[in-house]
Amino acid sequence: MSQYGMVRMGMLLLILVSKGICQVAVEVRTNKAAYLVGEPVSIIVKVTNIGTDSVGYSYCDGQVDLSVENTEKKHTPNLWGCSIGVGGGGGCGIDHPPMLAPNETVSFQYLLTGYRLHAGSYVLRAKGKAGVRWKYYPNMAPKDTPSSLHKEGDPVPGANFDISLPVVVALGSQEELHRAYAPYIIDAEGPGSGTAEMRHAREAIAEMAPEFLEKTIAGFASGPTPTPNLAVRGLGQIDSTESRADLIRLYDKSTDLGLRNQIVQALAGLSTPDELQFFVDLMPGRSTEIDDRIRQWAVLGLGHIRGDVAARALAGGLHNPSSQVRLAVAAALGNTRSRSAVPLLIRMYSDNDNSVRDEVCGALMELTHRTWCDGTGRSVRVQQSRWLRWWNVNATRIALYSTDECPKDIRELPSLH
Repeated sequence: MSQYGMVRMGMLLLILVSKGICQVAVEVRTNKAAYLVGEPVSIIVKVTNIGTDSVGYSYCDGQVDLSVENTEKKHTPNLWGCSIGVGGGGGCGIDHPPMLAPNETVSFQYLLTGYRLHAGSYVLRAKGKAGVRWKYYPNMAPKDTPSSLHKEGDPVPGANFDISLPVVVALGSQEELHRAYAPYIIDAEGPGSGTAEMRHAREAIAEMAPEFLEKTIAGFASGPTPTPNLAVRGLGQIDSTESRADLIRLYDKSTDLGLRNQIVQALAGLSTPDELQFFVDLMPGRSTEIDDRIRQWAVLGLGHIRGDVAARALAGGLHNPSSQVRLAVAAALGNTRSRSAVPLLIRMYSDNDNSVRDEVCGALMELTHRTWCDGTGRSVRVQQSRWLRWWNVNATRIALYSTDECPKDIRELPSLH
């Protein structure tokens, strides 16, 4: 056999072996050939069952990570300052997924999140697992039941993928961008309300949050199929006077404490002097766990506003019954870049909660780029007196810093003299 014939035979065997060991074939592509600046970017994961057994499928079974190479993600405000941070996560699960029979195909769509792409050419990396899994239903006909070779929880051969896709983004007119969003608006508000298409369309609009759709996004909170969390997510990215006012209106109308917490968190990241009184009004009141989470974001929002007025407003939270709220007050004071915050933080050092005192130390360090808590073991009262004397002498000539200027190595910071 010729060398060419051997190569062809080898390739054929490779294809046959690949099909033999794979249960599914996965194709990944972008949903469009090119995009406008400000337009949502999505990928389509097409899954074909090329095996002889049925497999379960759902979005909850998919694990997809999308990233754009050599491109920074959206800026997230640093509300907690230099010392600590917060995070969260979520998930979903379906006990009884539908089944994908042999030779059938299903497609999943995933939205690129966390980016604001300018005009140019990019490489989008899509990595993860298609949304399929082995599932056994005892009452299924034998031909539809997974083989005994496969158990629930076993990996589905062929489901994993790791691919780089080209993405082209071009400048367009406002009219062109309006036309690009027309299909999303139809799916978000049209007769298909309540479907997966509606959810995907609203998620895309909320992710990119074009200002000309501000009222459309606010409308997600009401109607026959409300999605208020997406309304908050979108309004929280527009950052206009109207979007912030709509968030406050939504807060006032809602009795859902979880949604209220989400709204205040969004406003904390946008906070301007216009929202100062709103945050101040949230600080007193009941002290249940969810109320305290709301109050915590209100406090951090005041810190994000910065200045002496914000510091004075935060003084009302120094003795809040919740240690988590007091900890947020200390962090927020460290974010104000206000000289009035320093004496307030010194007062807070007598707090009975060690985590609050630690945050006070971090906030003072963040403001002044000096080491205040030196581990000498002095009593709280002696330490406070020493700090106040030093501050009264040096306050006018000490530079103050913001959360955008966190010290790179706290071990190199000077101590108080």
